[in-house]
Amino acid sequence: MHRQRTFWLASLTLATATVVLVLQGCGGGGGPLTPPTGGGTPSPSTRFTELLPPAQKDATYVGTQQCLGCHGAGQRQTGAEPVAIAWQKTKHAQVNVGCEQCHGPGSKHVKEPIKDNILTYPNVASSEVCAQCHGTVAAHYEQSGHAGAVEPVVQMAENNPALYGRTCFRCHSAPFRAKMIDDKLTYKQTVDQIDAGIAATSTETIVQFARATFESASCISCHDPHRNTGNLSRQGKELQLRRAVVNTDTTNVAPGTPAKQHTTFNQICGSCHNGRGGNPSDAVLNTATARVNFHYSNQYNMLMGITGVEEQPGPIKRYIDHATAPGQCTYCHMGNSRHTFTVSYDTGCVPCHTAADAAARTQVTKSQTEQALLALRSRLRTWAQQTFGDPDLWNYTAYIQELGKTPPPQAQVPIEVKRARHNYYFVLHDKSMGVHNPVYTRYLLEVANANLDRLGVGPGSRAANLSPAQRRAILDADLQQHRRASIER
Repeated sequence: MHRQRTFWLASLTLATATVVLVLQGCGGGGGPLTPPTGGGTPSPSTRFTELLPPAQKDATYVGTQQCLGCHGAGQRQTGAEPVAIAWQKTKHAQVNVGCEQCHGPGSKHVKEPIKDNILTYPNVASSEVCAQCHGTVAAHYEQSGHAGAVEPVVQMAENNPALYGRTCFRCHSAPFRAKMIDDKLTYKQTVDQIDAGIAATSTETIVQFARATFESASCISCHDPHRNTGNLSRQGKELQLRRAVVNTDTTNVAPGTPAKQHTTFNQICGSCHNGRGGNPSDAVLNTATARVNFHYSNQYNMLMGITGVEEQPGPIKRYIDHATAPGQCTYCHMGNSRHTFTVSYDTGCVPCHTAADAAARTQVTKSQTEQALLALRSRLRTWAQQTFGDPDLWNYTAYIQELGKTPPPQAQVPIEVKRARHNYYFVLHDKSMGVHNPVYTRYLLEVANANLDRLGVGPGSRAANLSPAQRRAILDADLQQHRRASIER
């Protein structure tokens, strides 16, 4: 469930026209809020002006030089350049996109420099700010999952800021992440300093972020609008990326690492798309029995082959070439700079595969993984039926309770079942159905089945008689059950 931007006043048809006619490219102008035309930037869109605080509505443009006096002075103790000095080295400065094109007219702020009369956090994190010039990219982005906010998470953060806002919003709120994590990383604050700052954030501030969260991730979640970062794209371009596009060092997101490290991890996608400290050790599996002990965004962990229950002497083949492709996640998910983040066989898989080859391999891998997951699930249900007289009682306690049933004492659930269900959910929540990492996927399912073999559980049905849609419906039900149980905890 995603929130809709309440300041969208036009219909879908009119909104599409606005993107094409007003936001795309640079040029044009007119109206009371028209910025200086030296750079040829477009007139502010209606969506942009609706972001401005009330005290700024009747302000006028004064030019970037007026901003340099405060925001270009002094050198940070951390060594990071003042924001206006860093901006002067960017592409934005080269094409005369100045402070007011993103922060709105500054006449009132110059006279009285307070946050109530200038566009700043949280609303400045909106993609509408960037869409004024980057209309084509913005139109693609609007089709992505990043463009919506997960409504239950926002509601939880608003109702219980101390618990949910300070944790979930590290990835689920574009303005909170940009302000509380990314901007602090820019000025070289340590993980502990960032965590302390988040812990000290007032509940009123978190509620303000909640009410302004319409996007899980916006443009500035990935790009720093103020400075060149040196984190180049896979094509070698300076796109002001906040993090590296490739990182194969999994130390900071390895099993059991503290949660505060995960959202500062230096990988552009993996800093959110990781399992948040999942731990497959027997000690943790025996104590963390309410729900899976990793977050359901473990794509980076699967890509790199970590965090599953592993049992094998000698080395394990952890990943395939997907993990070391140029650009890593972006190689497949952003072919031709596609900001829908969906994979196209024509652009996301070449030149390693032809479109036909990629499609065929994907279909086979997904089908095999789905059937293997359902066979493992069938064996777990068989064990529960034989042991407790109810096939649903193999699961985590919160998921069983979500069905309206009473879970058995977890001391009566052998470690073999706990290992198997961990790997079941680990493969399931990656959501690629084996495509990200087929070798690690097969290995984890083999380990899970080997554990059930030790208990004498018979073979499960591979559901070969079910259609792909029927298989997905069963697996999706388990995914949704996890999410509901996590939200209701």
